[in-house]
Amino acid sequence: MGRVGLAVRLSTLIGMLLVMYLLSLVTGGFVLLANAVVVRAVSEPYIPLALRLALLALVSAWGLPPLVRVLRVRRMRWHESLVTGVITALYAAALVAAFAYDAVLGLVTGATLLARVSLVAQRGDRRRAALEAGLFTLLAVTLILVKLYVPVASARLLEEVRLGEPIDVNGLYRFIPLMTAYVYALDRIQLPTHTVYAEDSYVYYIGNHSVYNWIIEPEGFWNQLTRSPRGIILVYGDSYPPRVEIVERRLEWGLRNARFNGLYIDTLIRRVVLAAGLALRPIPENNMEVYLDGRVYILIPLESWIRGPLETIPVLAGYAVVNEKGSIEVLSPEEVAERFPFIPLLPEAIARAWVETLRYKPGFLQVYLYHNTFEVRDVGTNPQPYLTLDTRGRQWWVFVAEPPGRTYSAKYIIYVAANETSPRIRVYELPKPVVGVSMVESYVKQAHPVFDWEQLSIEEPIPAVIGGRVYWKVTVTTRDYRGLVSVDIVDAETTRVYSLQPRHHIAYLDALKLIMGELGAKQPTEKSSKDILDRIGELEEKIKRVREELDKILEELEEIKETLLNETLGQR
Repeated sequence: MGRVGLAVRLSTLIGMLLVMYLLSLVTGGFVLLANAVVVRAVSEPYIPLALRLALLALVSAWGLPPLVRVLRVRRMRWHESLVTGVITALYAAALVAAFAYDAVLGLVTGATLLARVSLVAQRGDRRRAALEAGLFTLLAVTLILVKLYVPVASARLLEEVRLGEPIDVNGLYRFIPLMTAYVYALDRIQLPTHTVYAEDSYVYYIGNHSVYNWIIEPEGFWNQLTRSPRGIILVYGDSYPPRVEIVERRLEWGLRNARFNGLYIDTLIRRVVLAAGLALRPIPENNMEVYLDGRVYILIPLESWIRGPLETIPVLAGYAVVNEKGSIEVLSPEEVAERFPFIPLLPEAIARAWVETLRYKPGFLQVYLYHNTFEVRDVGTNPQPYLTLDTRGRQWWVFVAEPPGRTYSAKYIIYVAANETSPRIRVYELPKPVVGVSMVESYVKQAHPVFDWEQLSIEEPIPAVIGGRVYWKVTVTTRDYRGLVSVDIVDAETTRVYSLQPRHHIAYLDALKLIMGELGAKQPTEKSSKDILDRIGELEEKIKRVREELDKILEELEEIKETLLNETLGQR
């Protein structure tokens, strides 16, 4: 091989390495890409997986030989060989990504088919071109049809329990919407380099208090590479104005910060994948921030799958628990339930996936041809489900499902227990039509004809089932979500709307009194209902004072420990 040939080969190699380096940067040293590939291999049913591999084998057989022939050409200039190396590496990376992602698979297979058919047709062999195109199309269509059947088969893995009466759940505890809690959290941050991101929030309950939570993250690309999170913000959503608690701590990791080490960009999700294993998928959108025993923890759920020849459903594998120093501990669901008993154990994403799969239980033709199923529709910026509490304090993911098409009445109330990990879904079919989530907005607007709706937003229609009767709690806020204009209670049966106008301070108890008093919920007497509500308020105030006192004791204890440690180190 002469000097020219060596230069060509070297420039080709440089082109390949350049692509591989850039790919390593954005995939955490190939860890995130490897996680996506392995997750596809362990989550997809066996038959669609085999068809996917067959399709990729055909794409490789048609696409790689021309590239190999180009690489063997010796009379190329160095810049031509550099481009060839880049294209070759990009094609190889696309094949790997096509295995993991459906969108990439469609692009790669479509482009390869067009290129192959055009090449064969130019050679004059039109019969072969038609045969290869037919084979390719048959394989692709078969894969699409099989994937359409997968949710139908997967629905058989779910345990559906039909309820004779609804479970009473109180969505009023989640009194203020997520976005209002978010702007209150945002307004408490005085660091110019840090912020909170609305989509990174989650909710859990401490007693009857709903708690929204965020990490105080560095803002902007350079800050995310060079700075650490500065603590967490907890917003208690059971009253307005909400109580905001800031826990200032230097955290090693958040969801947004990163570290550049030359070969790749390190992130928390990359570290979670390495700690939990490539076969589990982190669900960062369902992360929770918890302040417990004077320490901050970030909890990220981990997803695995139950699968068969044509069926697959996600299940909870455990949680990655990240402490303030960045250490990651992978816990089983049972360990998490024991250590953090107040959090919803089952992530929202898995609960939603189960209910979406349940839609296909009537069968292939019934769903796709006759539309004999239901739909879970979303209103506002925060989609279903909503985490609610029943009368015993148990947490439930609650969905209100409607028939498909232009029918907007509620058909089912669907419950998924937030503290159970088995795929069990409880379904209550409403005996008569009531207002569904899609039409709640219209009745609220009708009840306030003088409101300027261009300046207002309707947020989080949350169901409240009290005494077997369905109500919708709807919040009207300003467009920037900072102002709470009205809290409306909509009787889903009569469509009557009752409004709570914000005073100096209002809470979920005000809405509960409205339902139990004016709406005539099933309670012994009006006097006993008032006594019970007043007692609830007293107990919650007592709990609040006790928690504040405990926080002060924990802070003093931490200060004593730090002082003792400093004295010990000074003596040494």
